[in-house]
Amino acid sequence: MNLKDYIASIENYPQEGITFRDISPLMADGNAYSYAIREIVQYATDKKIDMIVGPEARGFIVGCPVAFELGIGFAPVRKPGKLPREVISADYEKEY
Repeated sequence: MNLKDYIASIENYPQEGITFRDISPLMADGNAYSYAIREIVQYATDKKIDMIVGPEARGFIVGCPVAFELGIGFAPVRKPGKLPREVISADYEKEY
């Protein structure tokens, strides 16, 4: 299965020169979505991974089922101010 067939590319979004990759079509197709998750799980199985870290929001969509299948934990990465408890913070830069 070619997963690129299930990822829409939107040119110049959110600004000129950036191509946004929309995985909504992939998630909407149960066969493609489960195939993608299985491929990631297969890749990760032999690695020494004890936690999946997923940035919101796409990281949640992919990371949670991968962590579940691997039998390991999942840590969500959230934007500032989204969690009411003590958090670990790090700065980041967007690609645009």
